Amino acid sequence: MKPSLAFPIPHTPEFDVNRIKNISEKYLDISYASEKEHVLDLYLPEKKKEEYPLIIYIHEGAFIFGSKRDKRMESLFTALQEGYAIASVDYRKADQVTWPAPIYDIKAAIRFLRAHAGEYKLDKKRFTVWGMSAGAYLGVMTAVTNHMQWFEDSSMGNPHESSEIQSVVDLCGACAGFHRLDDFIEENGFGIANHNEANSPESILMGQPLKEARELCNMANPINYIREDIPPFFVLHCLKDPVVPVQQSRLLVEEIVKKAGADKVTAIFTESEADHGKPDYDTRSIVDAALEFLNRY
Repeated sequence: MKPSLAFPIPHTPEFDVNRIKNISEKYLDISYASEKEHVLDLYLPEKKKEEYPLIIYIHEGAFIFGSKRDKRMESLFTALQEGYAIASVDYRKADQVTWPAPIYDIKAAIRFLRAHAGEYKLDKKRFTVWGMSAGAYLGVMTAVTNHMQWFEDSSMGNPHESSEIQSVVDLCGACAGFHRLDDFIEENGFGIANHNEANSPESILMGQPLKEARELCNMANPINYIREDIPPFFVLHCLKDPVVPVQQSRLLVEEIVKKAGADKVTAIFTESEADHGKPDYDTRSIVDAALEFLNRY
Protein backbone atom coordinates (compact mmCIF):
# COMPACT_ATOMS: atom_id res chain seq x y z
CA MET A 1 0.00 0.00 0.00
CA LYS A 2 1.34 3.42 -0.95
CA PRO A 3 2.01 6.00 1.77
CA SER A 4 -0.24 9.04 1.98
CA LEU A 5 1.10 12.28 0.58
CA ALA A 6 2.85 14.45 3.18
CA PHE A 7 0.32 17.25 2.61
CA PRO A 8 -3.41 17.24 1.83
CA ILE A 9 -4.15 16.95 -1.87
CA PRO A 10 -5.08 20.51 -2.80
CA HIS A 11 -8.04 21.58 -4.86
CA THR A 12 -6.29 22.86 -7.96
CA PRO A 13 -8.26 25.51 -9.83
CA GLU A 14 -9.47 24.81 -13.34
CA PHE A 15 -10.08 27.48 -15.93
CA ASP A 16 -13.58 28.87 -16.37
CA VAL A 17 -15.32 26.76 -19.01
CA ASN A 18 -16.80 29.98 -20.38
CA ARG A 19 -13.26 30.66 -21.58
CA ILE A 20 -13.60 27.98 -24.26
CA LYS A 21 -17.15 28.72 -25.43
CA ASN A 22 -15.80 30.87 -28.22
CA ILE A 23 -13.43 28.17 -29.47
CA SER A 24 -15.62 26.87 -32.27
CA GLU A 25 -13.76 23.65 -32.99
CA LYS A 26 -12.99 21.67 -29.85
CA TYR A 27 -13.28 18.04 -28.88
CA LEU A 28 -13.57 17.41 -25.16
CA ASP A 29 -12.98 14.28 -23.10
CA ILE A 30 -11.68 12.15 -25.95
CA SER A 31 -10.64 8.69 -24.72
CA TYR A 32 -7.16 7.78 -25.93
CA ALA A 33 -6.89 4.49 -23.98
CA SER A 34 -9.01 2.32 -21.71
CA GLU A 35 -8.79 3.84 -18.20
CA LYS A 36 -11.05 6.68 -17.05
CA GLU A 37 -7.98 8.91 -16.63
CA HIS A 38 -7.01 8.36 -20.26
CA VAL A 39 -8.77 11.37 -21.73
CA LEU A 40 -7.71 14.51 -23.55
CA ASP A 41 -9.19 17.75 -24.81
CA LEU A 42 -8.31 18.94 -28.31
CA TYR A 43 -8.63 22.56 -29.47
CA LEU A 44 -8.17 23.66 -33.08
CA PRO A 45 -7.37 27.16 -34.39
CA GLU A 46 -10.03 29.40 -35.90
CA LYS A 47 -7.89 30.08 -38.95
CA LYS A 48 -8.16 27.00 -41.14
CA LYS A 49 -5.10 25.36 -42.68
CA GLU A 50 -4.36 22.03 -44.30
CA GLU A 51 -2.49 20.91 -41.18
CA TYR A 52 -1.84 22.30 -37.72
CA PRO A 53 1.30 21.85 -35.64
CA LEU A 54 0.29 20.37 -32.30
CA ILE A 55 1.16 21.36 -28.73
CA ILE A 56 0.57 18.53 -26.25
CA TYR A 57 0.05 20.13 -22.85
CA ILE A 58 0.92 18.01 -19.79
CA HIS A 59 -0.39 19.51 -16.57
CA GLU A 60 1.46 19.99 -13.30
CA GLY A 61 0.44 18.64 -9.88
CA ALA A 62 3.32 16.82 -8.15
CA PHE A 63 2.42 13.68 -10.14
CA ILE A 64 -0.64 13.25 -7.88
CA PHE A 65 -3.19 16.00 -8.57
CA GLY A 66 -4.22 18.46 -11.27
CA SER A 67 -6.18 18.02 -14.48
CA LYS A 68 -6.15 18.70 -18.19
CA ARG A 69 -8.20 21.83 -17.53
CA ASP A 70 -5.66 23.21 -15.10
CA LYS A 71 -6.01 26.99 -14.88
CA ARG A 72 -2.43 27.42 -16.08
CA MET A 73 -3.41 25.90 -19.38
CA GLU A 74 -5.56 28.99 -20.04
CA SER A 75 -2.52 31.07 -20.94
CA LEU A 76 -1.67 28.61 -23.69
CA PHE A 77 -4.82 29.40 -25.67
CA THR A 78 -2.74 32.20 -27.20
CA ALA A 79 -1.16 29.49 -29.33
CA LEU A 80 -4.46 28.93 -31.14
CA GLN A 81 -4.14 32.43 -32.58
CA GLU A 82 -0.67 31.47 -33.84
CA GLY A 83 -2.06 28.49 -35.74
CA TYR A 84 -1.26 25.72 -33.26
CA ALA A 85 -3.66 22.99 -32.22
CA ILE A 86 -3.58 22.13 -28.51
CA ALA A 87 -4.18 18.75 -26.90
CA SER A 88 -4.38 18.82 -23.10
CA VAL A 89 -3.81 15.34 -21.69
CA ASP A 90 -4.83 13.68 -18.44
CA TYR A 91 -2.78 10.75 -17.14
CA ARG A 92 -2.77 8.28 -14.25
CA LYS A 93 -1.40 9.72 -11.03
CA ALA A 94 1.22 8.38 -8.65
CA ASP A 95 -1.31 7.45 -5.99
CA GLN A 96 -2.57 4.82 -8.47
CA VAL A 97 0.49 3.74 -10.45
CA THR A 98 4.27 3.88 -10.27
CA TRP A 99 6.91 5.10 -12.69
CA PRO A 100 7.05 4.76 -15.68
CA ALA A 101 3.27 4.30 -16.10
CA PRO A 102 2.51 8.04 -16.57
CA ILE A 103 5.06 8.10 -19.41
CA TYR A 104 3.26 5.17 -21.02
CA ASP A 105 0.10 7.27 -20.82
CA ILE A 106 1.60 10.32 -22.51
CA LYS A 107 3.09 8.20 -25.27
CA ALA A 108 -0.24 6.41 -25.76
CA ALA A 109 -1.95 9.80 -26.14
CA ILE A 110 0.63 10.81 -28.74
CA ARG A 111 0.12 7.60 -30.70
CA PHE A 112 -3.64 8.17 -30.57
CA LEU A 113 -3.26 11.72 -31.86
CA ARG A 114 -1.05 10.55 -34.72
CA ALA A 115 -3.53 7.80 -35.58
CA HIS A 116 -6.25 10.47 -35.86
CA ALA A 117 -4.09 13.21 -37.38
CA GLY A 118 -5.98 13.12 -40.67
CA GLU A 119 -9.33 13.49 -38.93
CA TYR A 120 -8.19 16.57 -36.99
CA LYS A 121 -5.74 17.96 -39.59
CA LEU A 122 -2.72 17.60 -37.31
CA ASP A 123 0.80 17.82 -38.72
CA LYS A 124 2.40 14.53 -37.68
CA LYS A 125 5.86 16.01 -38.14
CA ARG A 126 5.34 18.89 -35.69
CA PHE A 127 4.33 17.49 -32.30
CA THR A 128 5.53 19.45 -29.24
CA VAL A 129 5.30 18.50 -25.56
CA TRP A 130 4.74 21.48 -23.24
CA GLY A 131 4.69 21.09 -19.47
CA MET A 132 5.46 22.69 -16.15
CA SER A 133 6.91 21.01 -13.06
CA ALA A 134 5.65 17.39 -13.01
CA GLY A 135 4.25 17.91 -16.50
CA ALA A 136 7.62 19.18 -17.71
CA TYR A 137 9.35 16.10 -16.34
CA LEU A 138 6.90 13.79 -18.11
CA GLY A 139 7.26 15.74 -21.34
CA VAL A 140 11.04 15.69 -21.22
CA MET A 141 11.14 11.96 -20.49
CA THR A 142 8.73 11.37 -23.36
CA ALA A 143 10.98 13.31 -25.73
CA VAL A 144 14.37 11.93 -24.72
CA THR A 145 13.08 8.36 -25.03
CA ASN A 146 11.93 8.75 -28.63
CA HIS A 147 12.09 5.32 -30.32
CA MET A 148 12.81 3.45 -27.06
CA GLN A 149 10.33 0.59 -26.90
CA TRP A 150 10.90 -0.02 -23.19
CA PHE A 151 9.02 3.23 -22.51
CA GLU A 152 6.00 2.21 -24.61
CA ASP A 153 3.03 0.11 -23.57
CA SER A 154 1.70 -0.84 -26.99
CA SER A 155 -1.26 -2.65 -25.42
CA MET A 156 -2.73 0.80 -24.73
CA GLY A 157 -3.53 1.21 -28.41
CA ASN A 158 -2.24 2.31 -31.83
CA PRO A 159 0.97 0.25 -31.60
CA HIS A 160 1.97 0.98 -35.18
CA GLU A 161 1.98 4.74 -34.66
CA SER A 162 5.03 6.69 -33.50
CA SER A 163 5.14 8.55 -30.18
CA GLU A 164 8.02 10.68 -31.43
CA ILE A 165 8.21 14.30 -30.33
CA GLN A 166 9.77 17.07 -32.45
CA SER A 167 10.24 19.82 -29.81
CA VAL A 168 9.99 20.38 -26.06
CA VAL A 169 8.93 23.23 -23.76
CA ASP A 170 10.21 22.50 -20.24
CA LEU A 171 9.14 24.93 -17.50
CA CYS A 172 10.91 24.18 -14.19
CA GLY A 173 10.97 20.41 -14.52
CA ALA A 174 12.96 18.13 -12.20
CA CYS A 175 15.07 16.75 -15.02
CA ALA A 176 18.45 15.98 -13.44
CA GLY A 177 17.52 13.27 -10.95
CA PHE A 178 14.88 13.16 -8.22
CA HIS A 179 17.48 11.88 -5.76
CA ARG A 180 19.45 15.13 -6.13
CA LEU A 181 16.62 17.53 -5.32
CA ASP A 182 17.30 17.74 -1.58
CA ASP A 183 21.05 18.09 -2.09
CA PHE A 184 20.49 21.12 -4.31
CA ILE A 185 17.98 22.67 -1.89
CA GLU A 186 20.52 22.37 0.93
CA GLU A 187 23.24 23.76 -1.32
CA ASN A 188 21.10 26.80 -2.17
CA GLY A 189 20.10 27.48 1.43
CA PHE A 190 16.38 27.97 0.78
CA GLY A 191 13.39 25.71 0.32
CA ILE A 192 12.43 22.61 2.31
CA ALA A 193 14.51 19.50 1.69
CA ASN A 194 11.78 16.87 1.95
CA HIS A 195 11.89 15.10 -1.41
CA ASN A 196 13.69 12.10 0.09
CA GLU A 197 10.88 11.45 2.56
CA ALA A 198 8.88 8.25 2.00
CA ASN A 199 5.68 10.26 1.47
CA SER A 200 7.07 12.83 -0.96
CA PRO A 201 5.46 12.96 -4.42
CA GLU A 202 8.64 11.66 -6.02
CA SER A 203 8.97 8.72 -3.60
CA ILE A 204 5.32 7.82 -4.16
CA LEU A 205 5.87 7.96 -7.93
CA MET A 206 8.91 5.70 -7.65
CA GLY A 207 7.07 3.29 -5.37
CA GLN A 208 9.71 3.52 -2.64
CA PRO A 209 11.69 6.19 -0.77
CA LEU A 210 14.18 7.92 -3.03
CA LYS A 211 17.05 6.96 -0.72
CA GLU A 212 16.26 3.31 -1.41
CA ALA A 213 15.68 3.80 -5.12
CA ARG A 214 18.96 5.14 -6.51
CA GLU A 215 19.10 2.68 -9.40
CA LEU A 216 15.48 3.40 -10.27
CA CYS A 217 16.10 7.16 -9.97
CA ASN A 218 18.96 6.83 -12.44
CA MET A 219 16.64 5.01 -14.84
CA ALA A 220 14.11 7.83 -14.38
CA ASN A 221 16.67 10.61 -14.90
CA PRO A 222 16.21 12.32 -18.30
CA ILE A 223 19.88 13.35 -18.40
CA ASN A 224 20.85 9.72 -18.87
CA TYR A 225 18.98 9.59 -22.18
CA ILE A 226 20.37 12.74 -23.80
CA ARG A 227 21.93 11.96 -27.17
CA GLU A 228 22.73 13.74 -30.40
CA ASP A 229 19.37 13.16 -32.08
CA ILE A 230 17.11 14.57 -29.34
CA PRO A 231 14.56 17.20 -30.38
CA PRO A 232 15.20 20.90 -29.66
CA PHE A 233 14.42 22.16 -26.15
CA PHE A 234 13.09 25.41 -24.68
CA VAL A 235 13.97 25.45 -20.96
CA LEU A 236 12.86 28.05 -18.41
CA HIS A 237 13.61 28.07 -14.67
CA CYS A 238 13.53 30.68 -11.90
CA LEU A 239 16.87 31.01 -10.14
CA LYS A 240 15.20 31.08 -6.73
CA ASP A 241 12.79 28.18 -7.21
CA PRO A 242 12.56 26.65 -3.69
CA VAL A 243 10.89 23.38 -4.71
CA VAL A 244 12.68 22.27 -7.87
CA PRO A 245 16.12 23.89 -7.60
CA VAL A 246 17.46 25.61 -10.69
CA GLN A 247 20.40 23.18 -10.83
CA GLN A 248 17.96 20.61 -12.22
CA SER A 249 17.60 22.67 -15.40
CA ARG A 250 21.19 23.90 -15.49
CA LEU A 251 22.50 20.33 -15.54
CA LEU A 252 19.97 19.33 -18.19
CA VAL A 253 21.02 22.23 -20.40
CA GLU A 254 24.72 21.44 -19.89
CA GLU A 255 24.15 17.83 -20.90
CA ILE A 256 22.18 18.83 -23.99
CA VAL A 257 24.96 21.19 -25.08
CA LYS A 258 27.57 18.50 -24.44
CA LYS A 259 25.79 15.62 -26.17
CA ALA A 260 23.62 17.31 -28.81
CA GLY A 261 25.06 20.80 -29.31
CA ALA A 262 24.18 24.33 -28.24
CA ASP A 263 21.76 24.71 -31.14
CA LYS A 264 19.48 22.10 -29.55
CA VAL A 265 18.55 24.21 -26.52
CA THR A 266 17.19 27.68 -25.76
CA ALA A 267 17.47 28.35 -22.02
CA ILE A 268 16.16 31.20 -19.88
CA PHE A 269 17.13 31.47 -16.21
CA THR A 270 15.11 34.31 -14.77
CA GLU A 271 15.90 36.45 -11.71
CA SER A 272 12.20 36.52 -10.89
CA GLU A 273 11.22 36.16 -7.24
CA ALA A 274 8.44 33.77 -8.30
CA ASP A 275 7.91 30.71 -6.17
CA HIS A 276 7.81 27.32 -7.88
CA GLY A 277 5.05 27.40 -10.44
CA LYS A 278 3.73 30.84 -9.56
CA PRO A 279 2.39 33.08 -12.35
CA ASP A 280 5.73 34.00 -13.91
CA TYR A 281 5.78 30.58 -15.54
CA ASP A 282 2.64 31.22 -17.57
CA THR A 283 2.72 34.94 -18.24
CA ARG A 284 2.14 36.13 -21.80
CA SER A 285 5.84 36.99 -22.22
CA ILE A 286 6.91 33.43 -21.38
CA VAL A 287 4.28 31.90 -23.65
CA ASP A 288 5.32 34.25 -26.46
CA ALA A 289 9.00 33.36 -26.00
CA ALA A 290 8.19 29.65 -26.14
CA LEU A 291 6.02 30.11 -29.24
CA GLU A 292 8.78 32.10 -30.93
CA PHE A 293 11.06 29.13 -30.25
CA LEU A 294 8.52 26.66 -31.68
CA ASN A 295 8.01 28.75 -34.80
CA ARG A 296 11.61 27.98 -35.75
CA TYR A 297 10.75 24.31 -36.03
